[in-house]
Amino acid sequence: MVIKVNDEKERFLERIIGISDPWYIDIIREDKIKKEIHIYLSFPKGTKFKCPNCGKECSAHDTYKKTWRDLDIHSYKTYIHAKIPKIKCCNGIPTINPPWAREYSHFTLLMEDNILKLAKMSTISKVANYIKEHDTRIWRVIIYWVNKCREKADFSKVVNIGIDETSKKGHKYITSFVNLDTRRVMYVADGKDHTTVLEFTTDFKEHKGISENIINVTSDMSLAFEKGIKECFKNATIIIDKFHVIDNISEGINKVRIAESKDNDILKKQNIFGLKMILT
Repeated sequence: MVIKVNDEKERFLERIIGISDPWYIDIIREDKIKKEIHIYLSFPKGTKFKCPNCGKECSAHDTYKKTWRDLDIHSYKTYIHAKIPKIKCCNGIPTINPPWAREYSHFTLLMEDNILKLAKMSTISKVANYIKEHDTRIWRVIIYWVNKCREKADFSKVVNIGIDETSKKGHKYITSFVNLDTRRVMYVADGKDHTTVLEFTTDFKEHKGISENIINVTSDMSLAFEKGIKECFKNATIIIDKFHVIDNISEGINKVRIAESKDNDILKKQNIFGLKMILT
């Protein structure tokens, strides 16, 4: 079904999806069975586009079709279709990148922004199920923008670092490195041995970090972490974080409780969780 729109509604929709001159909406098709909306864009004949390499304005030499997933409209999956121009310039045929999407992406910039917001609140698999896309495509968006942001990361003022490991699946571990003052994750490495600290230090220096400026590093009682910290942050004081201290104290007390409960019925049903709460 082809949807007819007047100029006023068309201009409004163009603003909503981020379309500007010379692009305009040519046709809108509705698929009620699949609950999809397809918006076809075009540009006037003779339109000149700036070469992405030298900035010279050139007419389109050829075009190729491309499709992007956009934000849903009233639960209808929305797609934008356009013929992307190619121009003859710079001893080649550069392709013009449209303003509503980044190069090589399956999504519009608006859709990618929505994906990033959803990813802050849920797992990637749930985000993929919610927007009805394969999780591989979601990961590509996340990885691209995380790497893009990390290019601008500046660790020159970092003085306090936190290190902690967690398991991904079974016995596969990752180690997180956090700026304790801003509570932002700076780096995540596979594994939990001293080489993860060496790996982080390399990345830390690449982002203007100064290892001699590190005053405190918190971690658990891992000897591997201790080795890495002493090698990489010679001026830092190693601080065992309180949660691991509490866990070790609680575990020790619980072992004593179990041993003594054989002769003391009162100790048999005591909950060690209360002790953890008090210590915290």
